[in-house]
Amino acid sequence: MCIFARRSHCYMVAIKRQWNSGMRMMLRYICLGLMCTTGHLSLSAQELNATVKVNSAAIQGTSREVFLSLEESLRTLINGRRWCDDDHQGIERINCSFTLVITEAVSAGSFRGELYVQSRRFVHNNGPLSPMLHLRDRAFDFDYSEYQPLTFDPNDRKESLSTTIAFYAYLILGLEYDSRTPLGGTACFRQMQQIAAGMQSSGHRGWDQYGSERNRSAIAAAFNDGSLVNYRQMWYDYHTRGLDQLTENADEGREKVQLSLPVVASLFDERPSSVLILLFGDAKLGELVSLFSNAGVQEKREVYTVLRKVYPARSKELEKLR
Repeated sequence: MCIFARRSHCYMVAIKRQWNSGMRMMLRYICLGLMCTTGHLSLSAQELNATVKVNSAAIQGTSREVFLSLEESLRTLINGRRWCDDDHQGIERINCSFTLVITEAVSAGSFRGELYVQSRRFVHNNGPLSPMLHLRDRAFDFDYSEYQPLTFDPNDRKESLSTTIAFYAYLILGLEYDSRTPLGGTACFRQMQQIAAGMQSSGHRGWDQYGSERNRSAIAAAFNDGSLVNYRQMWYDYHTRGLDQLTENADEGREKVQLSLPVVASLFDERPSSVLILLFGDAKLGELVSLFSNAGVQEKREVYTVLRKVYPARSKELEKLR
């Protein structure tokens, strides 16, 4: 009888574990299903094609299911809604990635981490994808509960997780649209500004108006600063008049790209700590080195001189242009 009892107990434990696992999976799909039925998954209006990864290797004592659920919720939020009302015809879904590295579990359901955001642009006539954004946000704190569906409400500016993701979704879109049409990303950059203004009193890191010159509020302010409109025009010239022409006329396309660089140098002279300088360098320095490494001696020298002045700490990356 004792052996039978032990076997029965083990059998019941196995059934209970399987049932719990099944219930967790069912809850996950129910949450995603609710998001579909409430209109957060508008497949026909998707603008972003994002890969999403949550890295929780540094966190011990927290169920892995929380982070799997978080990853799915983030993917659904980013890819499953229309972010911008403006009609931008002929633009393919934008390839981008969001990688969240969780560094600390502050308390149950409260976390800190770093967010890595990247995006790339399709170049005319099937040229190589052009890097548009390569950003590392080191000041990210948020709350999340297992199976919690994420939604973005423009009028609710206290929820850090979805609001921060929305901020960077608008940044990706704004950069893309500015590269296709002169000042085409204005509506997206204004959304960023509204988000930043609403979050400055939330108590969450990364939004302080008087904090780092390179935090989210600083990024929003830079792209909405009327005195920096030349930078945004340069972004259009660099891509549409430069990169998009390379396959048809490499010399002319490269010349247009080179003519964009004095705008970056001028911004550096006036505002050397501008976040736009950082964003441009992180996204474009490798591309520029690759583009001009096989150019003529004089052309390479001119590009090297400009970039070496603006990015002196990254001289090793520029060696191919010497």
